[in-house]
Amino acid sequence: QPCLFTLGAISATSKDNGSVVFRLPKQEVGLVVLCGCCGKDIATEMFLNNADIEIRYNGQLLDPTTWDIWPNGKCVRLLKKFGAASAAAATTGHNYLAVQVLENITEPVRISHLITL
Repeated sequence: QPCLFTLGAISATSKDNGSVVFRLPKQEVGLVVLCGCCGKDIATEMFLNNADIEIRYNGQLLDPTTWDIWPNGKCVRLLKKFGAASAAAATTGHNYLAVQVLENITEPVRISHLITL
């Protein structure tokens, strides 16, 4: 039976692909979740254990040791909430999330969803 559901994604396999920057809407909580494509348990390899990507929030490099898998195996929670200990500082305007591949990689980084609150 053919698959009737197709999911799109932004992908990169090389530092030459540049970075993708998301302009986020005004946030109330500071939650930022990035989801990958395609598979059910891909976030660990694609994001958490991938030393060849760099993710920045408002220009500040995010520490991958603070991320966790949430709400499922496709997604990684980059920021939990605004706060002094967090890279997310309450702002009155838009925030920016940048993702960049640092080296050439064999498995592409594919971003399917970005969740903010």
